[in-house]
Amino acid sequence: MLNKLYKYAVLTVVPAVFACALLLSSCSNTGGLLSKPKSWIGIELDPKAPTELTDLGADRLRPKKLWSDSVGEPEMLYSELRPYIADGAVYLAGADNRIEAWQLLDGKRIWSVKLQETISGGVNGGEEILAVGTEGGWVVALDTADGKEKWRTPLSNEVLALSQVRHGVIVARTNDSTIHALDIGDGSIAWRASRTPPPLTLQGASAPKVAGSAVLVGFDDGKLVAFSLLDGEEKWKTAVSFPSGRSELERIADIDGDIAYLDDAVYAANFNGRTVSIDILTGRMRWARDLPSHTGVAADGSRVYIIGTNDSVWALDQTTGATLWRQDKLLYRILTAPAAVGDYIVVGDGQGYVHWLSKKDGQLVGRHRVTRDAISSVPVVVGQRVCVLANNGSFTVLQQP
Repeated sequence: MLNKLYKYAVLTVVPAVFACALLLSSCSNTGGLLSKPKSWIGIELDPKAPTELTDLGADRLRPKKLWSDSVGEPEMLYSELRPYIADGAVYLAGADNRIEAWQLLDGKRIWSVKLQETISGGVNGGEEILAVGTEGGWVVALDTADGKEKWRTPLSNEVLALSQVRHGVIVARTNDSTIHALDIGDGSIAWRASRTPPPLTLQGASAPKVAGSAVLVGFDDGKLVAFSLLDGEEKWKTAVSFPSGRSELERIADIDGDIAYLDDAVYAANFNGRTVSIDILTGRMRWARDLPSHTGVAADGSRVYIIGTNDSVWALDQTTGATLWRQDKLLYRILTAPAAVGDYIVVGDGQGYVHWLSKKDGQLVGRHRVTRDAISSVPVVVGQRVCVLANNGSFTVLQQP
């Protein structure tokens, strides 16, 4: 929950505190006001209270809880560690830097491994490996069958996010705005690319997204870049928005949320900026909306879904970017990025609820409280199942009726 709170809190930093924070951040080799807990500079949170939930009526959707368990609260909560689900298994990182594999069907534990390093990025994988990143800058790969370590590779800085494995390669994003492509056979670095981060950024980073032969990466300066998965050559670079404003605070333009792609289009959004549609082959902007977001976007066959900075939920037309609907009954509830499931989208919130909204008109049609703690990680959809990892490490599998 801390990472999401930071992103609200940054809007209310008083000038004197902000100047102090800038001075401290200038001493860091990675920059960034928000790389430390909010308590060290006394940031005030957004004063608006979460919107109260209303009764959905007798016809509401009633999701069924299939099972739940917990891996315990991870040490680096702001990293928003996500579950990786593949081949009927769930892989999670939790308390004591432990990585566990459970059966998706019933939650039965398959294996459990404890790392000596603090886990800061992942979990992700593919092609029979599971990978996590560490605060000390390592990528550690495990065998999905038994959790045995296969290799480990040192990178340039703390690992914030990992892509899924595609074509024998996994891509890591480190805290110094560097992208590293690793061969999953032995962990050797196939190529790397980097950009100079701005002096002030939000904590965290969006995971690199592999789309065909390209790697899509959103950077802290508001640029979306497509690299060749084969050799790291830059295919194109497009500004989601240009940093503007007189202060570094106003100029924050991080692309920290989920990037979506469908067919020949990429959809992205950034903080203090816009939501855009970009041609995946050329990098040409198709449309742009002045609709900033730090959680990112989701897309299906006809719509783009996005969470606004005040937690309004939007559906946009994929072709034009025009507003199809807007839902304001979840304002200030600290929502996750959206995920699509059947005829609905689902979002988690800061009080442990999962909400179902109709794709057609945005109406709230169902909810289920899975925990008393916040949910920051976007729900993972597997068929008609919605899998939810909360900040306290509790993991719940819900069946949609």
